[in-house]
Amino acid sequence: MRVEPNAEGAAEDEERLDVLVAGCLTTAGCTETVWRQQDLRYPGLHAEAHRLQRTCGKPSTPAERERNSQLVHRIAVRARSSAERARATAAYAGWAVDLAPRAEDHLAQSVRRALRQLPPRADRATTGPPAEVSDWNTEQRAVFAVCRRVLEQAWPQMLSELGVTLRQVALLNGAGLAGFTDFTVHGTAFVNSRRLTDENDDGLPGRVRLAEALVHEGTHNRCNSAAAGTPFLRPSDTEEVLLHTPLRADPRPLAGLFQQVVVLARLVLLYRRLPDGAAVRARHVVLLDQGREGAASLRRHADALTPAGGELLRQAEAVFGSAGVVGTGATV
Repeated sequence: MRVEPNAEGAAEDEERLDVLVAGCLTTAGCTETVWRQQDLRYPGLHAEAHRLQRTCGKPSTPAERERNSQLVHRIAVRARSSAERARATAAYAGWAVDLAPRAEDHLAQSVRRALRQLPPRADRATTGPPAEVSDWNTEQRAVFAVCRRVLEQAWPQMLSELGVTLRQVALLNGAGLAGFTDFTVHGTAFVNSRRLTDENDDGLPGRVRLAEALVHEGTHNRCNSAAAGTPFLRPSDTEEVLLHTPLRADPRPLAGLFQQVVVLARLVLLYRRLPDGAAVRARHVVLLDQGREGAASLRRHADALTPAGGELLRQAEAVFGSAGVVGTGATV
């Protein structure tokens, strides 16, 4: 993996994950008569593979294997419905990705896990109902279509990689989660619907804020798939230290800091490619400052990085250290 997007490299990493998911399903007694190869990248099957992996070392009865097969078959049917929705999105937006409905159980479970992991906050009870997956309305779908054109004109290489990495975009309504990624449902970007509106304090239109969110969450997905084949951090026998990071108020492990640095490098590159404007320049300054802070902190722990991790850090530092010009993209 590199800071600059690469769809071919992303495809290789996704194929490696296909093998891992298929292995989990097969070990649990679910053969390709139950699922098809094209189902394997559905985030719901990833979630089921994670569940089955936890039981792989335990003896299983024929009845348990049959129950596994029935459940995986039902999820595979949902995978094909997701693929149909992705084709429908491609018809009007030019991007074959599933704008997922709220009825997807694996997404709702992921949101509940994310909410449980939030650090306690004194004002959390007063911020409104907690986030949950919501359906996309017509206006939000239109913002997505324009966002895709923003990425196509500003950074087509990034759009190509996202087209490989992302299978579902889940829209959130409610408080607590602006957006996140969960490897258990790999291939999903969770984005709060507030990101799609033009009514915000930073002056950026919703299409740009959504583009940022998709690059952000897509990069986390990309890091996760790449690390499954080539780790970025060395294994450690010592207790994990939690660190301050630029994008989270709560302390995060070193892996979280590492991914934030890669995300920030890509976001800086995104804003350098967007059409010029005061809001774009201001956002670029914020991201650049955060990236430099994160990279400096990560450099202090460079001995914990593998060669692949160290190379990505060097590439990110080069982005943060360069005098890139904001506003080289076409008007969108």
